[in-house]
Amino acid sequence: MKLLDDLNTPQREAVLATEGPLLVLAGAGSGKTRVLTYRIAHLVHGLGVSPRAILAFTFTNKAAGEMRERVAYLLAGAPRDLWVGTFHATGVRILRLEGRALGIEPGFVIYDTDDQEALIRRILRDLDLTDRESSPKAVRSAISAAKNDLLTPADLEAQAESFRDQRIVRIFVEYAKRLRDANALDFDDLIGEPIRLFEEFPEVRDRFAQRFRYVLVDEYQDTNPAQVRLIQHLASAHRNLCVVGDDDQSIYGWRGADVTNILSFEQQYPEARAIRLEQNYRSTGNILAAANAVVRRNASRKEKTLWTEREAGDLLRLILTGDEEEEAARVVATVTEEVNRLGVPLADMAVLYRTNAQSRALETAFRNAAIPYQLVGGVAFYQRREVKDLISYLRLAANPDDDLALTRIVNVPRRGIGATTLDRLAVHASREGRSLYRSLDSLDMALELPASARSRLGEFRTLIEEVRRRAEEPVDLVLQDLVSRLGYLEHLESDDPDTAWDRAENVQELVAGAHVFVKRNDPGDLVSFLSEVALLTDVDRVDEGAEKVRLMTMHNAKGLEFSVTCITGLEDGLLPHSSSIDTPDGLEEERRLFYVALTRAKDRAHLFSAVSRQRWGGPSASVTSRFLDEIPEDLLEVVELPARRRARPAPRPASRRPAADVDPGRRLTLGTIIHPTFGRGDVVEQEGSGPEARLTVIFSGNIKKKIVARFAQWEEMHVDF
Repeated sequence: MKLLDDLNTPQREAVLATEGPLLVLAGAGSGKTRVLTYRIAHLVHGLGVSPRAILAFTFTNKAAGEMRERVAYLLAGAPRDLWVGTFHATGVRILRLEGRALGIEPGFVIYDTDDQEALIRRILRDLDLTDRESSPKAVRSAISAAKNDLLTPADLEAQAESFRDQRIVRIFVEYAKRLRDANALDFDDLIGEPIRLFEEFPEVRDRFAQRFRYVLVDEYQDTNPAQVRLIQHLASAHRNLCVVGDDDQSIYGWRGADVTNILSFEQQYPEARAIRLEQNYRSTGNILAAANAVVRRNASRKEKTLWTEREAGDLLRLILTGDEEEEAARVVATVTEEVNRLGVPLADMAVLYRTNAQSRALETAFRNAAIPYQLVGGVAFYQRREVKDLISYLRLAANPDDDLALTRIVNVPRRGIGATTLDRLAVHASREGRSLYRSLDSLDMALELPASARSRLGEFRTLIEEVRRRAEEPVDLVLQDLVSRLGYLEHLESDDPDTAWDRAENVQELVAGAHVFVKRNDPGDLVSFLSEVALLTDVDRVDEGAEKVRLMTMHNAKGLEFSVTCITGLEDGLLPHSSSIDTPDGLEEERRLFYVALTRAKDRAHLFSAVSRQRWGGPSASVTSRFLDEIPEDLLEVVELPARRRARPAPRPASRRPAADVDPGRRLTLGTIIHPTFGRGDVVEQEGSGPEARLTVIFSGNIKKKIVARFAQWEEMHVDF
């Protein structure tokens, strides 16, 4: 039993319960990975089971690698023939071995998303279906959803209710045929085809089911119907199926995961044993008490209560701010305090939010404070495709010589200006000795372009000229009208319905950011706005080895832990999200998401809510998240009032040149600040005045940084406020 001495009583029970179905309900931070790895090690070392008879499913390649490493450590060497991998990797192995029965040769290729869309694009062209009617992304999404539900083209046709549905079926049939002709599979086929193999050839299924005497599944709450059916086939002979998961952390319903899989496990396997892992090894008592109080409001869950031997710890702090800009400033101040006062490394802190669009204000604040951060699982706000599209329109309006901006957006949204037209326009522009846009002035001379192409390019030029004429107007109004004039939100919906909501929120956030810019900078014209955006996206690179605060969505935080978390945007409409707030199942998943966010913190959790946020038409009042009302008052400390306070004024402008009687070898400073990354620094120069003034600061090692005044943490000042 020496191998199991490191386990607590429920963990040990889960490891030793090797025969028959087993449901391990593993609460956050309760050691589920430890149970899985020790269970494999016990089977091999303690019971003499051949590694060849064990199959373990994980949801990520990283998790599979970590599991193999831990098992190898426990067994003093990596066992041969042990199958540990994702559902897709396991499907590949099965099809390489037995796929010929389905006409799939072992050398099949796997099409990624780009390959799929390229194939669909060719099919649309060959079937005379334009991208306007069915974009490649939208078609791919529809086909993927059907495959995840194990629907064939015939099944989909039987369900078709509209002309669009019938068109999808037609494309789906041709898509499947061309995949077969190419001996290719897409990602969804890697699960769907093994299921078809097992159901059409039961003898093949029986060989695998007899081989794998023990089947283990991690993160069972995240499985979809296809994955569950594959598991059932593989565990059908011995029924020694161990699933580990936490229904309270089921947060991926939007991508097909079904929480009822884990909730109904004991109905599917009446002989199953259930073991709860409730001791949390991560968080303080107060954090767990808050998380428990919130999640127990859900009706669809297995009862469990996390507990810890750790101290109660600090109360959770709720910081109520005026708007998202002040929220971001308070997040920066909180991070700075954690570093300077409590010595928490930047890398051990995370800022969590519900939607990617919320990162805009946060990124700006961390940049202006010169605090390094890492955006996890996403693209920096101003690098997101929809944001870059709209910025490119503004760039071209401000600078008609910007060929890069033109080539990016001349056919976005689609207006029938393809690569051939652009190539011919480039020939015309070269002959004219002008930029692509300026050459549109003389389209009547571009004989290499057909009349239809000249007409479409002329319409594009008219649009840009309208924006150019408004260059001195407030940029937020110009941008908002541009989005409407382009029909850009409709373009997002037709381009990819699955991502349209998130991308539309990014567009809304861009307009909101422009509105903040206009309020801060009168008159807030187009060129000035582009200058600020360029500054935000071209900041100094920090050293690769420097610690960074993690910025990520709550979904991306699952499975991670940090000493300190800042959970932002706790308002109805954001969390719970407006897309889920009106349905009981959707609201419960949003509550689980908040539970996941709370349980990422080991030592302290700081909660943020704004009383107003920029929406599409300007500032809009926000309502504090209903989930905050579910945290007992004795666990929550409110440390800020719900009213926007005046930003602390910056020091008055100082001359950039030292007075004549100052020793030129002595640095003239305006004050000293304390920075969480660079330590103490001398403020040696100021540009502008007020809280938005830019300060030049010299830190130890002659490191020079620019910091916006309102983010400076002053130790001492040599000028009056």
